[in-house]
Parts: sequence; C-alpha cells; structure tokens
Amino acid sequence: MEDKLKNLRKDMDETVLKKGEVSEEEKERIYYKVIHSRSSKRKTRRFVPALSIVTCLLLILILGSTSFSDFFSTEQSTEKEDFNQSDESVGDDENESEKKLENEQAEFDKRKFPDEHYQKIYDYLLEWELPEENRVIAEESEVKYENGFSFSKDTGYISSIDLGEGSTDVSERPLPTEEQYMGVVMGSIHAMASELEDKPTPSGTTHFNDEKGNFTLAVNDDGIKVIYTQSSLIRDRMELALNYSDELPALKSEIDKFYTNAENLASESASMEDDNVEKAKELEQQYVLLKRSIVNLAGIIDLAREDKLNEQSY
Repeated sequence: MEDKLKNLRKDMDETVLKKGEVSEEEKERIYYKVIHSRSSKRKTRRFVPALSIVTCLLLILILGSTSFSDFFSTEQSTEKEDFNQSDESVGDDENESEKKLENEQAEFDKRKFPDEHYQKIYDYLLEWELPEENRVIAEESEVKYENGFSFSKDTGYISSIDLGEGSTDVSERPLPTEEQYMGVVMGSIHAMASELEDKPTPSGTTHFNDEKGNFTLAVNDDGIKVIYTQSSLIRDRMELALNYSDELPALKSEIDKFYTNAENLASESASMEDDNVEKAKELEQQYVLLKRSIVNLAGIIDLAREDKLNEQSY
C-alpha cells in the first residue's frame, strides 16, 4: 500500500495530469464550436425581448384600431345627430316665424275696445284710404291733389294746403272733396293732440303767503287765461272737424263732445271770478279731462292707421 501511494503522483502525471498535445486543426475546430455556441446563445437571449415588443405593438395596433373605429363611428353619429338637431331647430325657427307672422296678422283683427264708439272708429279708419282721383303728385311721403290739399302717404293725415296766389279771403280758400274729408278730420285731431301734449297743463290756482304769513291758495289768473285760450282753440278745431265727419257718426259724436266741452270751458274761464278758488280748481280739472279725451281719440286714430300701414307691408 505504501508503494502504491509513493508512486501515485508519478502515475497521475503520466495519465490524468499528463499534458496533452492538440493539433492546429483540433484547436480551430474547438474555437469554432466555442464561438458559434456563444453567438447562438446571444441570439436566443435577444429574440425573447424582441418578440415581446412585437407582440405588444400588435396588441396596441389591434386595440387602437378598434378604439379609433368606435371613436370615429361615435363622432359620425354625433355629427349626424347635431346635423339633424340643427335641421330640426331651423325648421322650428321657420315654423315659429310663420306662426308669429300669422299671429301678428291676426292681431289686427283682434283689437277690441270697451268703448263702442272707439271700436267703430278703429274699424272704419283701418279700411279708409286716400282717393286715387285728381292726384297731381304722388311722392314718396306725400300725395298732392288738384285742389291744393296735400296728405301724408302713410297716415292719410292732411299735411298742407296750397292756397295759391291771389286773394287771402278765407271764403275763397279751396275746400276738400268728400273723399278727402276724413284725412282732414284725422289730421286736425292728431295736430290738436300733439299740441296739447307738448304744452304743460295750466294751473288754475297758485299758492302764496297772506298778510298773516299763512300759506293759502288763490286763483291763478295766468293759468285761467291759458285754459280759455286753449279751450277756444280746441272749440274752433273741433268745429272744423265736425263739418267733415258725417261719414263716420261715431267719430262725429266724439268730436261733438269735445266741441261742447271746450265751448263751455272757454265761456266759464272767460267769466271767472278772481276769488273763486274752487271754481278755478274745477276748470283746471275739466281742462285735464278734455285734453286726455282728445289724446285718447288721437291714439285710436293713430293705431288704426299704423295697423293699416302694417297690413299693407305683408
């Protein structure tokens, strides 16, 4: 046993631990295998992440295309709905406009007034027109006739009278034809109402301090004079209008009331006593009522003529 152990080192050097000799051909073959075995391992390792990336990209493309398709179809649907809603809204607007025009047109036939005379006046003047005969000039805003009378083309109110050359005698002035009467009446009332509205209401009384320093009322002489002057003017204007209002009895009746009230007011204010404060207050109130009545009638006339003009514009 000891002899075997002594020779173990030597035996191993000659067998297992003996240095081998490798030829050049074997070296090349071994080197080739080593190199190619490494490259194949490297390729295998690189292929795995590449495959993962490609798979992810494919999934993204598939999912993205589906989402885009859904989004595009939703957009198209939304646009279609918006377009349909737009068409419906346009249609609704057109229908609403047509209904509005119909309502406005019908509104002219629905005007009702509690006063029977006002209703008759409105209905008549809504249809009244200036005569076509004997027109000399029909300008954009005015119509002139052979007798020298000119009327507003829109309202039909008298606007002026051409007296011509010669005598200034009132009796020789031209007269309106029967077909022009209503234009003269309407113009007179409209002008009277405008004048009354432009001027402040005169006061029949005034305040002052008496000898004892007490605050008291007294008759306002200047105010009473204005009431007399204005009521006299109203009386004269209404007298003229009465001469040409036979064709419309309801209007003639209203004008006759104005004439009577104005005549009484002018008479009472002319004989007013200086110290009658209560009478002065009464005259002032009568004037206010007369003024309001004339303005109201003028408003009915204006309304009828405006509606007439609006009807013609449709």
